[in-house]
Amino acid sequence: MKPSNYNFFFPYEPDDTKMIAYNSFSNALALMEKDKHETFMRFCSENAVIDDVEFIEQLKQGNFLVDDNFNELDLLKFRMLSARYNTDSFGLTLAPTADCNFRCPYCYEKDVIKQEYMSTEIQDKIIELVELKSASISSFHVAWYGGEPLMAMEIIQRLSEKFIEICDKNNISYHASLTTNGYFLTKNNVEMLNKLKVTSIQVTLDGNKEVHNKMRPHKDGLETFDKIIDNLVASKDILPFLNVRINVDKTNIKSAKEIPKLFAEKGFNENIYIYLGKILDENDTYDGSTCFNTCDFSQEEFNHYLENGLDFMWKYPQSRANVCTADNASTHIISADGRLYKCWADIGDHSRCVGSIIEKVDAKEQVFLDYLLYDPTADKVCSKCNLLPVCMGGCPYKRLNNNNDKCSIYKFVLENYLNLIATKLQNDIAQNEK
Repeated sequence: MKPSNYNFFFPYEPDDTKMIAYNSFSNALALMEKDKHETFMRFCSENAVIDDVEFIEQLKQGNFLVDDNFNELDLLKFRMLSARYNTDSFGLTLAPTADCNFRCPYCYEKDVIKQEYMSTEIQDKIIELVELKSASISSFHVAWYGGEPLMAMEIIQRLSEKFIEICDKNNISYHASLTTNGYFLTKNNVEMLNKLKVTSIQVTLDGNKEVHNKMRPHKDGLETFDKIIDNLVASKDILPFLNVRINVDKTNIKSAKEIPKLFAEKGFNENIYIYLGKILDENDTYDGSTCFNTCDFSQEEFNHYLENGLDFMWKYPQSRANVCTADNASTHIISADGRLYKCWADIGDHSRCVGSIIEKVDAKEQVFLDYLLYDPTADKVCSKCNLLPVCMGGCPYKRLNNNNDKCSIYKFVLENYLNLIATKLQNDIAQNEK
């Protein structure tokens, strides 16, 4: 037996006789007595014998110990390739319109916003694509995006009804998600989205009323904060799972902490996840000097959870096979004009277009290949990182744009989160034993 390459050990703050043991390959988390930890470390450094058979079995169960001939990188690569080229599931990110009623200063799409809506011809081609795929898939997911997708509600309804009909006919699991600025998230629209099997909605609020209205103004100069809050409150009892994203940089991070309190006061105690998003200077759309790097952002995010009493279980690190739509061959992004992309940040940039659903275009095949063929298990830096199973090379978009700030937040705050998560789990166990 040999130690895994993906072991982490941290002092357990509430009890100095224990250590936190975490393995990023298996996602195993345990509390280990310090004397056992010392025994294990002597085994690792000196090949000292471990006499405790039960302890050995526990180490093996958590993947802290692996067979001598087991190559963890090989299995990571197999897991990655299996997910990347899986044909059992299918996913589409659809932008039914390139139009938007907001003019957020950091929006990477702001230079391509236009009054363009997905034509019936494009919609029909998408339906044909789904019908073609229906013979070989068991699950299908749609992410509605934009522009502002709710400005094209009729298109969402027509396509969704067709998708549901195809999936029901072929016994395919179907669900959808929606990213919206919330301005048109009326109760009537929420009721319709529920019928269309939209199971989660993301809305963005960038701080308190004053800050949000500055960072996410209406195109006509109107304030937007109160409208969004009124919509959410009116639909509180029928909303699907609600993701509230707070996009932050150095200018608005302080006001972000007011959002969890606001939703608590409005009675949003369940079926909601409030989190921070890092504003990026993508496509040269924003002042990069105000943006956080990942190290600083991870600390701000941790403090946000701590100060607001948010559930740290959301931040339990997860092993992943691939990163996102960009490095998954079975997911596609289709813009309002029918062009195909691999990354959400590429929408509207024709130099990043990898095809079209209706016409011959100057497809950038190399962009597609660069996204799909990158292998983090062969990367001279990533392959040696003990967080590789959680990160899998980081953001593909940043990698292709030579942005080195692509590592996981857990590179900087893993110990912080695991201490709080382990403490919560211990308290839960103690409570259940009473």
